[in-house]
Amino acid sequence: MSAESSTAPLQTAHPISFLVIGGGIAGLACALALRRVGHHVLVLERQDRDSVHGESGIRLPPNLTKILFHWGLKDALKQKALVSHTILFTQYESGDYLGSQVWSQDVLKETRGVFMVLTHAELYDILYDAATRAGAQIRYNSEVVEIDASEREVTLASGDKVSGDVLVGADGEFGPSRAAVIGQQVRGAPTGLAITVVSGKHLPPNLSQLRDDNGVFVAFGDGRAIVAFPVHDQEDFAFQFYGPDDSGEGRFGDEPSVPLVEIASKVDSRLEPIVRHARQATRITVRAHSDLEDWVEDDGRMVLIGEAAHPFPPGTIQATAMAVEDGAVLAKLFSHLSEERQIESFLYAFQELRQSRTRSVRASEFGNAFFMAMPACDASRQRDEGMRMLGEKGLNVLEGGDGETSGAWNEVRTIFGYDCEDEADDWWVQWGLLRERALQGRQAGDEGNGDASAAPQFDFSAFTVEVSETATDTTSENGHEW
Repeated sequence: MSAESSTAPLQTAHPISFLVIGGGIAGLACALALRRVGHHVLVLERQDRDSVHGESGIRLPPNLTKILFHWGLKDALKQKALVSHTILFTQYESGDYLGSQVWSQDVLKETRGVFMVLTHAELYDILYDAATRAGAQIRYNSEVVEIDASEREVTLASGDKVSGDVLVGADGEFGPSRAAVIGQQVRGAPTGLAITVVSGKHLPPNLSQLRDDNGVFVAFGDGRAIVAFPVHDQEDFAFQFYGPDDSGEGRFGDEPSVPLVEIASKVDSRLEPIVRHARQATRITVRAHSDLEDWVEDDGRMVLIGEAAHPFPPGTIQATAMAVEDGAVLAKLFSHLSEERQIESFLYAFQELRQSRTRSVRASEFGNAFFMAMPACDASRQRDEGMRMLGEKGLNVLEGGDGETSGAWNEVRTIFGYDCEDEADDWWVQWGLLRERALQGRQAGDEGNGDASAAPQFDFSAFTVEVSETATDTTSENGHEW
């Protein structure tokens, strides 16, 4: 099936209520996905709608756009987003051209998506409109101050209590959901790198190619980097500046407070117009978090998604994509819900499917951030010289030369080509149905023998699901494949 087609998804035979804590991109995407398969959804967001909007830029990789296309949002995206074809690489201090990467049609066809750029606010509005149109309820100014996972109930700042059959924590790395699951608030460790996000007007003439190709501009510097791309139908640009972090504070949602001209020092004079025309900026600390062992709360039906489960470096390509993939997979699994007893197994299946994927992609995104902002050293000089040589030959700089494909480019293609909904479907066919048939067989035996204790038992605890980026390996501990 083409990723651009929208078909009616499988509808659950047993609708339940999901209470989603957090009304950002992760929460809205999850709400839309769950409504598409017939479940009831209430989203609680602590801020008002304007505050949660955000104006930072977002890049939508093919593994994300194909989900949104499949959900019937292609036309809405085409009205707001720009299809990006090129990445242009330069050197931060000198402005020297290093090369470019053009997304080939073969690669995009293989991934069944396209690469798009837009603002956080535009994607938010698209998801909000689709989710509410599908029947999701969204309550703003509803701050959750206490979570009782065992009772599947939350207490709001107003004193009101709200409950659901399943709680979904989508309130980010600093929200109460993450603390409720792991038992404490963990802020993560500052990495020494910060990102400053801003929007502005008027790309300088030397970057006109970005407007021609809706391209993404990247500049590598000594402990610094720039990522910029056009938004708002090419009228404005989104700007991300990576540089040294001297405070260890700052997060998304903070008020813009930083004059960019004070931060972007040592920048090449040809890039100064970007800095001059930028508005006030918000500075965000890049933090490193340990991987969580559990995304599912032990004593209740509560699961983490998005940044609450796996905080990504801010501003990276896959941060938004992983949050939307989470919602898509959760909904796919719960489309098969037919009895109450399946809820817990579906939550743990979600964890099994998503942890491997997000851990590998998050490691890659951290590597990319520090690859861009690498301090001056032999490795950074080799990076720049290798790209410059490929660029002078007119070759794509991420793919390697002389017909060879670099390991980094293979990784990119693998991440872009992944289809999270197919992965969830595979789990159901290879594991979910297996379990249901075993249980049905046991129940039939109970009825025939009239003695439940005599029925054959099937222990699923000895089985795990391992997810690769290209296929699902379903193997039991004793090596048997199912």
